[in-house]
Amino acid sequence: METGQKTIEKKNKTKIFSIINLSIHIGYNEITFIVFDVIDIQILICYTSDYSTDNDISLIVSEFFSKNKTYTSFNTIELIHFNNLHTIVPKALFNKKDIKEYLKFNTTLLETDKHFYDYIENNESVNVFIPVNFDINQLSQFTKEVKQTHYTTILLTEIFKIEKNNINSNVYLNINKSKIDLILISENKLKFINTFDFTCEEDIIYYVLFCYEQLNLNPENIPVIISGRFNESTYNIIYKYIRNVSTYDSKIEMKDYPIFNNNLITPI
Repeated sequence: METGQKTIEKKNKTKIFSIINLSIHIGYNEITFIVFDVIDIQILICYTSDYSTDNDISLIVSEFFSKNKTYTSFNTIELIHFNNLHTIVPKALFNKKDIKEYLKFNTTLLETDKHFYDYIENNESVNVFIPVNFDINQLSQFTKEVKQTHYTTILLTEIFKIEKNNINSNVYLNINKSKIDLILISENKLKFINTFDFTCEEDIIYYVLFCYEQLNLNPENIPVIISGRFNESTYNIIYKYIRNVSTYDSKIEMKDYPIFNNNLITPI
């Protein structure tokens, strides 16, 4: 189901050259396309569609290119995968040959699964992940370079920029459409990261308090920093149980990740 497309036309402007990138965010049952002008720092198209199964993704991608024939070539196409099929490995212990071994402890692996990894800046760690499965060969005709990354890599990279030189503990709560990410950073090191399903606000505070209990955190002095999709009601229910609650708007450069300029990391 198509849920919206926004197209911005530039008028009265002659350009000698341009650099146009496409970012495809494959989220939890939704996929978003962002066509972005790197030179003008401008979103040209923002389009979102829902999907039910991974089999729908290739069709939605094909339909996007069919409907937007103005853009036939991109400098790069970046796929950002939103799923919980990932694990963090210390860089010193990472061996590319053992990539499947890292995932099997918390993920059920299939023979058809592919395996990728990202280096996380400022944390000396590697994010090993299974991408959302679809045929990316259909993108090769539109670019010479297809990049793939996991959304938690961007999330953690941004958090570590915030946490630089901070020796205190902070809990980050990132709220997506149907899942939340809970992350504990202490003494500028990643201590905990996990993703939970939720259907209501009560689920969110349950998992927050559960993590505080399991990690022996004091809700009186360990802050929660909220980002993503939330409203005042969500904020209030968390503030009822956690003494120090704040919100965060991402400072990720728009030219790199244009859709994250208002929220820390969430597909639209």
